[in-house]
Amino acid sequence: MDELIRVMTSPTQEVEVGKTFRVTLEISNTFGWIGNVQVVFNQYGESPSIVKQMKKEEENDGISMYCAEVQFDRLGNYFFFFSLEINGEAKAIKISRKTNQPELMYSWDESPYWRELVIQQGFEVPEWSQDAIAYQVFIDRFCKGGKAQGTQQGRQYRVWEDFPDWHRNSNGQFHNNDFFCGNIEGICEKLEYLKSLSVDIVYLSPINESLYRYERYASTNHMEIDPDAGTFEDLDKLHKKANEMGMHVILDIAFNHCSSDNPIFKEAMSNPNSKYRDWFYINGNSYICWYGIFTDMPIFNQNSKDYQDYVYGENGVVAKFAPYVDGFRLDLASELQPFVLEGIRNRANQYGKHLILGEYWHKVPVGILGKGLDCPTNYPFTDAILKFVAFGRGSDFVGKIYDVLESYPKKTIDTMFNSLDTHDMMRAITILSLKCVRDEPDRIWEIDKEGSRWHVVRNGRGEFLTDDFRQFEFDNDKLRKEEYDLATRRLKVAVILQYFLPGIPCTFYGTEVGLHGFKDPFNRKCFPWNEEDQDKELLSFYQEIGKFRKLYHGAGSSFEVLYADQDVFIFERRNETNSVFVAVNRGKQRRYVDVPEDFKGDVKTFTLNANTDQNYLEPYGGMIILK
Repeated sequence: MDELIRVMTSPTQEVEVGKTFRVTLEISNTFGWIGNVQVVFNQYGESPSIVKQMKKEEENDGISMYCAEVQFDRLGNYFFFFSLEINGEAKAIKISRKTNQPELMYSWDESPYWRELVIQQGFEVPEWSQDAIAYQVFIDRFCKGGKAQGTQQGRQYRVWEDFPDWHRNSNGQFHNNDFFCGNIEGICEKLEYLKSLSVDIVYLSPINESLYRYERYASTNHMEIDPDAGTFEDLDKLHKKANEMGMHVILDIAFNHCSSDNPIFKEAMSNPNSKYRDWFYINGNSYICWYGIFTDMPIFNQNSKDYQDYVYGENGVVAKFAPYVDGFRLDLASELQPFVLEGIRNRANQYGKHLILGEYWHKVPVGILGKGLDCPTNYPFTDAILKFVAFGRGSDFVGKIYDVLESYPKKTIDTMFNSLDTHDMMRAITILSLKCVRDEPDRIWEIDKEGSRWHVVRNGRGEFLTDDFRQFEFDNDKLRKEEYDLATRRLKVAVILQYFLPGIPCTFYGTEVGLHGFKDPFNRKCFPWNEEDQDKELLSFYQEIGKFRKLYHGAGSSFEVLYADQDVFIFERRNETNSVFVAVNRGKQRRYVDVPEDFKGDVKTFTLNANTDQNYLEPYGGMIILK
């Protein structure tokens, strides 16, 4: 009889905290006398976390079966292997690096362990959020609807076709007082357009009152809507119309800080006895501001009970806006305390199940998911996709994808937002033109990171040449035809990955018609509603892949990379409803691919420079096979 080792666990790779996790080890008696069988669990930084003696439950046909049950009291990944004695000698069972199967080895041999993710109990997300396609609207620059006219004193109002102002103002400061008057009514007028992109989630930038900041990330009154953005009546109309069309609305809002022009902050600064004094970190005439340099953004003291009540109390900001939207995107969620995130989520869900999306530039601690947040802005995927399409290095791509997928609950994986560009980074088309991308950036869009050409040392001190950098961005904003054509060919490959990797694909307004640009404000141009200024072929591609994505129901799917090299990346996702096979070629040579037999025959296909009959991908090609 062949020697045999078999490991069986609970049906999924995740278990709720406090629930019973059962693990079974079957091992052939041909190894010899077996004794002292234990399963050993580890979390990072602990060795071990839990050791459980396994009980021999039965023996059939020379196979002994050992079982153990464990309840985890902490969230996160647990890694486990088996410790045992064979003929009195200490051994271990771990995963073979060669075969990916259980293997008997010496206890000190290094080899991978099994993994189990412990998640929050009762973690649920809105049903409508799974298998959704999202679209990020930057309100001031998307569409100017109705008879919108700027009416606020002190604002710099612009003509829609103008280029964003990137110069210093008369005080020598870079400003955000550059209003084009895009508004909620304009979004409402363009819902049919969004529907043509198969959009399910309309993700709005902040709309709170903000005196001189067009992007409204530093509010002068969180409780009210900025007059140039619209009214609660407008928001109610947008929400109802979107819902009638099968779409949902989520609203971005910043609770980490406010504007230095906020009357609450002004009173706190001027009156040491003010009831708002403990809302901030004030010391005499100084205060703590965002990032230590943005003095117009004083940060809140989240430990203040009155601040907490203001944000998520019974009559707070969340309670006021929740009836008008289906979810919130929390700006700088990584800076918000877990109890604040939980308070926001709990309050919002009193008005129906809301999707709570948090801004994170790295992975989210699993303890926050299902309690404070449902899902993150998945920037690790953004960087991984763009780097693969731009540079290759498929093995790095594989590692980054699995790192995320093994760290999150399935509900989070199904709803994390996968963008190729956002308001906080360069446009994807500009990135993929490789006009100014460093060879080894931490993130591919960080062209101004420490060590760039704009970092100099003067009088023994480091200095960033902001004016020179912005001049470079302006001078290089326009792409030559060959640069644009190559960038959009690469973009389409990236979009295939974005739309079919696990998560919610999210398009930043205007990328689908060719908007490009470097960092803020060059990535925030007005949407070119004049059709002559749109890339119609690119728009058609987005519309067609959106329709195809709606055919696929990927929630709860498994994920497996089938092949990866410097140019070709192939994966499949499977569940009980349907399965999808995806292959892309970011290289310059035709490549043939091995399509699994069960993805042949009665299937639906989407191709980009590819042939599914002869199974090859042309340069910058892709194929999607759905069964």
